[in-house]
Amino acid sequence: MGKSRAVAVGLVALGVVTALTTACSPAPGGADSAGGKLIVARTGDIDLLDPSRATAFQTVQTMGLVYDTLIDTDDDGKVVPGLAKKWDVSDPTRITFTLRENVMFHNGAKLTADDAKATLERNLDPETGSVVASYLLNISSVEAHDAHTLVVNLKQPDASLLTGLTYAGNSILSKADIDGDKVGKRVNGTGPFTWAEWKQGQRLMLKNFPKHWRGAPKLDEVEFRVIPDEASIVSGMKAGSFHLGLVSDPAVARQVTGDRLTLMTQPTTSYHVLQLNAKRGPLRKLQARQAIACAVDRDEIVESVYFGKAEVTGPITSPAYSYEPTDGLPCKPGDVAGAKRLLAKAGHPKGFSLDTIIMIGQYDTSTNIAQVLESQLGKIGVKLKLDRQQTNVYVPNWKEAKFDAAVALNGGSTDPYLLYNRYFTSDGSLTVPAAYGSAKLDKLLREGNATADEAERKRIFGDLQQQLLHDSPWVWLFRNQMHYVTSDKITGFKALPTESLEHLRNTRLKA
Repeated sequence: MGKSRAVAVGLVALGVVTALTTACSPAPGGADSAGGKLIVARTGDIDLLDPSRATAFQTVQTMGLVYDTLIDTDDDGKVVPGLAKKWDVSDPTRITFTLRENVMFHNGAKLTADDAKATLERNLDPETGSVVASYLLNISSVEAHDAHTLVVNLKQPDASLLTGLTYAGNSILSKADIDGDKVGKRVNGTGPFTWAEWKQGQRLMLKNFPKHWRGAPKLDEVEFRVIPDEASIVSGMKAGSFHLGLVSDPAVARQVTGDRLTLMTQPTTSYHVLQLNAKRGPLRKLQARQAIACAVDRDEIVESVYFGKAEVTGPITSPAYSYEPTDGLPCKPGDVAGAKRLLAKAGHPKGFSLDTIIMIGQYDTSTNIAQVLESQLGKIGVKLKLDRQQTNVYVPNWKEAKFDAAVALNGGSTDPYLLYNRYFTSDGSLTVPAAYGSAKLDKLLREGNATADEAERKRIFGDLQQQLLHDSPWVWLFRNQMHYVTSDKITGFKALPTESLEHLRNTRLKA
């Protein structure tokens, strides 16, 4: 038994004890629980309080409940009004937003165009370290014409900007908080829930914001509990200790049984990937990276880890842009002999070792994926030295590219430009963890964003996918799925491809 699997078994054993303990606790809800407190169980915690720098899924999910964006998306992913009730793009290089007049921050201050202007300018400032700065690079200036009119001037037409403004990283902050250097130190949004209490690694409490512009949420409170093991989440759901459980491991999801529980499985635009650091050691050689990409059998990973229920993907994960997932590799996936030939061309016929980081506490399948990759790459002499890290350790190491390889789950997008401009353009906000760049990738991304013609975009982004597969800076595996376990005591919750929990504002506890 390898060390990483031994650790995983230890966590499962600990989880059983936890489940038995919580099963003896009073069940949440009951006859007097209308309004009430909804308890959500998930494996990881948030890691920071600044939405513009959030990359961990738990953080993004939580920030989306306490902050709002100028523009929102509906359940089908279409752009719809948010804090801006309308916008005008009659001039392709000038967008005029009209803000709602009845919006308040949680501290009682009224939202104005000055807040939106300050937020966008802060996200564009390199000193902020915003992970969404790349989405805003075509902005030349931002003007607050009056309290509720915001004008965004562009350097050139930008087909993806409106979608980019829907991301939690572009949540609108208070100008007073920005000027007072309070962002990241306290939470003051305009969202449906307000910040109440956070005990890191244990629980996080949100309260209903009765003055939300959409109307007050149906719940009084939402409590997120950190339960490190997904099997314990399911056990707790069966015992009635939680109302909603978030599960990534399909093997654990299969354990959901009983009339009181419902399992919702939602394919997402997020994707599992083995990121390679092309700026370190043997991975500087194209053939070495291609060898790894060829040796990985994606179908075997899906079958072993997801029981064949996930979809193998190439770089472009949006269903609207459908391409052959591995068309562009120099050999077929799982071709061990071909991979060995490429390693020999790279000058490493006997292989090499890679320090490989894995995040635990965000999704349970990370270790399982890593172990299958370890086995497959071992066949060509590439040894993955697996290092399992908690979210608050993994994320800084990932951002600073302190790895040879990283088993990652990256957020997706319906727009291919938004998927990769922050990684693979010369001025992207996540070029460090991308650890690779080329003039050709940069050019393709910018060309795709400069046109609104869908046929032309599909052609350009098809070329982008082929180039990424040829260069093999990463090894794309499959699209993610999330499983949501719901109690029969709640109604109104919906799972979304974005993994947003925004429908908690519409969720009710049954009386």
